Amino acid sequence: MIRFFKKLFFNYHYYIFRKSKNKNVYLDSNKLKIKKIYKFNIYQKKKRIILATQVGRGGGKWLADILNHCESVSAFGERYRNEEAIFRHNCSFNKKLRINKILHLIRTEALSDWQFNNTSYISSPYFSHGTKILEKNLKPNFFVIIIRNFNGLLYSLLNKGWYKEEFNFNPNKVYKKPPSLFLNQPSHFYGRYINFNKDNKKFLKSARPVKVAIFMHHTIQKIYKDMLGLKKKSIKIFNLDRADQNYNYCQSFLSKLDINLKIDEKKFLKLKKRTSLSIENEKVEIKNKDLIEIKKIRNKYDYYLNKIDHFI
Repeated sequence: MIRFFKKLFFNYHYYIFRKSKNKNVYLDSNKLKIKKIYKFNIYQKKKRIILATQVGRGGGKWLADILNHCESVSAFGERYRNEEAIFRHNCSFNKKLRINKILHLIRTEALSDWQFNNTSYISSPYFSHGTKILEKNLKPNFFVIIIRNFNGLLYSLLNKGWYKEEFNFNPNKVYKKPPSLFLNQPSHFYGRYINFNKDNKKFLKSARPVKVAIFMHHTIQKIYKDMLGLKKKSIKIFNLDRADQNYNYCQSFLSKLDINLKIDEKKFLKLKKRTSLSIENEKVEIKNKDLIEIKKIRNKYDYYLNKIDHFI
């Protein structure tokens, strides 16, 4: 019963949060025209765009909510979840498919944000495998990389039901259409079932927790390796484990983006309930044989986590 009311309470606050998003008024506009208007704003330094990504479940929505309480910022994440997930899926196979579509969506979202504020903050875990493409084409002022400790992320993804479904996934195939099992939620397929390269066979025969760990390792590895090709000065690291309900940390982080936090600590501490549910982070029981394999994968994950956390 307590869990039910917790979910009900969270769903209400999350609904209020979702309603705060600006409407995309440029969505159906000509792509070439939008590209020119966007470039003009960027090169004339009239407006700013900040992009953000992560492995997932790292407090991205919470950070966006904090940013919406800052001066002249419009922030939101996963604005076009299905298309963003397709972007991750294709990028994991090094296939540059539908690139113009995702770029158009981001440009129109930024232009819509700029009607109200000078800074547009667009975040998505699905950007993880295409950061170099996004930087090259969109020229963001900053690229935020959100990180979280291994266990917290693992339990959160398991509690969200990752890889519960059973179907014959072909990891060597780029799916142009989602399998019938995912027709109602394409993002759950495209965002989770990606190319794991040499670990594809291992992924197929592994238990759920190990599959999630494989996803985590490959995604953080991809983020780090692509970071090396981004403009160093534009990269800013947001560590959820340090930031969680830490007013001073978040205030300091935002200052690195040239953003001022307008609210006091008391109001700041109340924001988390709008985007985070405690029961989604509860510890999950995992079989001993799977824990042995997960420990090996965790070492690989932690290597890249440390590299990103100390990226200068």
